Amino acid sequence: MPNLGRDKVHFLGKFREARVLEDVNGNRLNTSNGVILVTCADGDQLGDIFTLQRGMTPRIHTLALNGGGLILPSLSPANTTIGTSQTGQLVRLGDVYMEQISSAQELKGINLVALHVHFPCGIARLHSIGPCRLMELLVEAKTRIKTEMPDDMKVAAYLHVAWPDGRKRTYFVSREKWAAYLLTAGFSSQS
Repeated sequence: MPNLGRDKVHFLGKFREARVLEDVNGNRLNTSNGVILVTCADGDQLGDIFTLQRGMTPRIHTLALNGGGLILPSLSPANTTIGTSQTGQLVRLGDVYMEQISSAQELKGINLVALHVHFPCGIARLHSIGPCRLMELLVEAKTRIKTEMPDDMKVAAYLHVAWPDGRKRTYFVSREKWAAYLLTAGFSSQS
């Protein structure tokens, strides 16, 4: 598993200070009908993520691919092309994931997506995605789901962090506070 270097810890600490990353409060969401868990398949992190969700609802429909929410945004470097359709259009991982989310909603009647990414992340490392870009992609993934799914679909975004001291924590990511942070911080999200 990639190490969480001092520079990355600094950024994540700033996100906490700006309240972009908030402690998870499961009572804020209506999970009574369950969640569609969209996450990375990383076996070192998935257990913690699943346990967190299980504490909020007993009904979890899990969709896990390497990179999780990082592969959903159309312009994400992790959203790789996997083939072509019968009509000759490129098929990308994010498109497959969106189809799976849509199918899960239709099959299970669940209208809440719990969208998770984690850091450090091997897929992020392979595509040179730093913590700021990772956060941006998570917000873009949430926006894509909300834009392309029916209006009644709700999306909660989370970042799971494996801290250097061995702690593992999951945080709720506020899209609004992220946008405000970028404006006040004045730096590129490519970091």
